[in-house]
Amino acid sequence: MSGKLKLTEGIILGSIAAVVFVVAITIVAELAAPLKGWLKNTFYHHWIGKSLIAVIVFAGFSVLAFAIPHKASLEGINRLLLVLVALVLLGALVIFGFFSYETFLK
Repeated sequence: MSGKLKLTEGIILGSIAAVVFVVAITIVAELAAPLKGWLKNTFYHHWIGKSLIAVIVFAGFSVLAFAIPHKASLEGINRLLLVLVALVLLGALVIFGFFSYETFLK
């Protein structure tokens, strides 16, 4: 059971890292043309680049969280799930707010 809890915890931590990364890279790439250009030139399209890097971030944090020796618990997993849900909602609001500002107020 402990292995399954650690795996679950690792997947949630990888998801948290990926959500934070996607929100950050989306906004930074819109503000920094060289970054968006690099993503486009390297990965054919900036969305593909963000997606592939997000998968690497997810996998890296998931494996790292699973590999580090610690004791996982259901309470800890429940807290991490709440953090993940909160970050997804906050990230969606931040991206929506950013593009709304860029489109309508700037």
